[in-house]
Amino acid sequence: MKKTIAVLLLIALSLAVFSGCTSKTPDVVASEAANVTVESVTWSIPVEIDGADATTYTIEQAKAHDLAKTYASFRYMATADNPTPQVTTAIFEGVLFREFLADIGYPEAQAVSIYHTNTSYYKEPFEFDYDMIHSDNSILAWIQNKTEIIKNSTSYVAFASKDGGVNDVCHSIAKIVVHP
Repeated sequence: MKKTIAVLLLIALSLAVFSGCTSKTPDVVASEAANVTVESVTWSIPVEIDGADATTYTIEQAKAHDLAKTYASFRYMATADNPTPQVTTAIFEGVLFREFLADIGYPEAQAVSIYHTNTSYYKEPFEFDYDMIHSDNSILAWIQNKTEIIKNSTSYVAFASKDGGVNDVCHSIAKIVVHP
């Protein structure tokens, strides 16, 4: 009985600490995340440029362009709920990556490094060369399967390309480093 009480007290203490750090309980955080839609999503991505000043790219800048679409296969990492990684294909919509490069002033960039928000799983950045970032099939996306935000994403923005393999879709961008 003492162990049960100790476990319950530990859970209550953990919940109190979590709530104190975020001012929200876990159920409120999960509920708010579930309420993000394609219409309400907002994002901004830090962009570092080798040898130049850093900038930020926002959804407002991306929305100034016509939506581009590509199909891409990607791998969902294993989680506690689903211990087996999965490969799936989805429709991604957003701005052509080359239009993003033009917007930030580097239309002839040679390569990019894209860092993922899940650094414990993706220890190295995704590296994409000239051909990939200038392809008609490569986009900076915030819409998945026509009506959904990018799934399993903390930043709500992804790099997707039909030209890449299953490990070449970054679905939760933390920052982009441009190599002119």
